[in-house]
Formats: sequence, structure tokens, C-alpha cells
Amino acid sequence: MTTHEDHTLGEGTTIEPPALVWAPGPGHAYPATAGGVPLSAFAFAFAVGFLGLVETGILTSAANGIFLATCFGIGAFGLFIGGMWEFRGGELFGGTFGVGYAGFLFSTALILKFFAGSIIAAAGVANFDHAFAAWLILWALFTAIFAIAATSISWTAVAPFTLAFIVLVVLAIANLGGTASWTADVAKVGGWFALLDGFAAGYLGAAIVLNVSMGKEYLPLFPTKLGKA
Repeated sequence: MTTHEDHTLGEGTTIEPPALVWAPGPGHAYPATAGGVPLSAFAFAFAVGFLGLVETGILTSAANGIFLATCFGIGAFGLFIGGMWEFRGGELFGGTFGVGYAGFLFSTALILKFFAGSIIAAAGVANFDHAFAAWLILWALFTAIFAIAATSISWTAVAPFTLAFIVLVVLAIANLGGTASWTADVAKVGGWFALLDGFAAGYLGAAIVLNVSMGKEYLPLFPTKLGKA
């Protein structure tokens, strides 16, 4: 994307900047605002989508190890690269989200894979569950900030953050329930929201890639002017 500024030809005369056109070119040139967003969106979609498959019971809980590997791999590294790409382009929103969530997925995988056992041995299952719930709630607050900020971008950006907020809160509630019989059902609800979240994030990434590559709006991004002057 080339930025344009108004140019004046004497007092009272103004040349309007040309309309922004997304057109394919060598390597499919993209607007600067696209940056690392598709990569971050797809990385997030894979991680949260697989979480949903496990939590809903579509896949056996024994497949949880693949979710952890996804967090370590495409989730953390994809989001980190996408976030740094956004920072390089001067995009605060995308950069902070990408790097922040890369840390969240990597840390969560570390906790569940390497530290959960020793924490449970020292503090007990209930205390671990409560601590993990607090961890999820903290990230729900982080996510809420982006859900609000995304209202100035597009509804396709609002949806993944809003759904992620719901997923984190619901799974935190399930962890707070300990061994109560209802916690499995609550976790399953969180899993279905995670699947919806994976779809929403994947849609965002697909829309940007297809629209930019094809030079035409194949998938609408539903822009919003909320929060803009």
C-alpha cells in the first residue's frame, strides 16, 4: 500500500488522494496494514481450533499432546513472527497481539507439559486448578482490550478476540470447579466456543490472503467505524 497525502495547488485548491487499490503484482504486493496479520490469524486458528477439538470430545483427550505441540510450534512461533512483522510495519495492535499471544501459548504449553506435575505434587490438584484459572482470567482481560480496540478496525477482527475472551473465561470457570461433575460440561462448552474462534480467526486470515492475492474482495472484512473520530 502506498500512502498518499493531500497536495495543494494554491489557496483553496486541493487534489484528492487516489482511491486505495489492492492489486496483485510480483509476489502479490500487499497493503502495509495486512503485514503479519494473516500469519498471526492462521497460527492462532490452528492452536485454538485444535484445543476445541479436544475439549469438545471430538478428539480423545489423549490427543492433548498434539495441542501442546501446536502451541509450541505454529502457535507460538507463527504468532511471534507475525507480531514482529507487524511491529516492523509500525502496527501497534497486530504487533502486541502477535507477540503477546505467542508468549501466552508458549507459556501455557510449558506449564501443562513440564510444570503441572511438580506444582500438583507440591500444592495439590485444587490449588493448581485455581492458579491455572487465574492465569486464564488474566489473559481474558488482556484479550478484552483487543476485542474493544478491534471495534475500530472490522467486525472480522472483533469476532476472534470476543470469542477468545469467552473461551478463556469459560475454561477458567471449569478449572475453578475442581472435581465437580459439572466442570466437564462447562469445559465442553468452552471447546465449542474455541472451535468457533478458530473458524473466525481462520476466516480473517483467509480473507486478507485471498483479497490481496486476487485483487478483489472475495471474502468481506466488514469494516467498522466505531471508535473512530
